[in-house]
Parts: sequence; C-alpha cells; structure tokens
Amino acid sequence: MQQLDEYGEHFHHSVYLIYLELGQVSSALSALAAMLDQFNLDTLECEQMYCLLEPFARRLQQTTVQMQELA
Repeated sequence: MQQLDEYGEHFHHSVYLIYLELGQVSSALSALAAMLDQFNLDTLECEQMYCLLEPFARRLQQTTVQMQELA
C-alpha cells in the first residue's frame, strides 16, 4: 500500500510539472502571437522568425517526451 501511495505521489508530481511546463509554453506562444501581430511579416527575415519559434518548438518536444515517459 505504501508503494502505491509513493507511485501516486510521483505521478501527481510529474503531472503537475507537465501542467506548469504547458502553461509556460502556452503563455510564451500567446506573447509571440501578440508580437507577430505588431510586425509586418513581410519585413521579418527567416532567421528572426526561427529565433523566435525554435525555443518554443524545443520546449514542446521536451514536454512531449516527458508525457511519453509517463505513459
């Protein structure tokens, strides 16, 4: 029974960390969308767009790996 409680606590903690991570990614993407609304996309160079999007893509990939490890 104690081992089951420990698994439950570990699972709850992992889910909470994923929730926090997804919340941060969501907030960051919302901020990015607001920034892009202020720019004329024709003037943004591809490198600038990559620099904006790459960190979010990396974090989403990390979150996906974490979720797969829980499954």
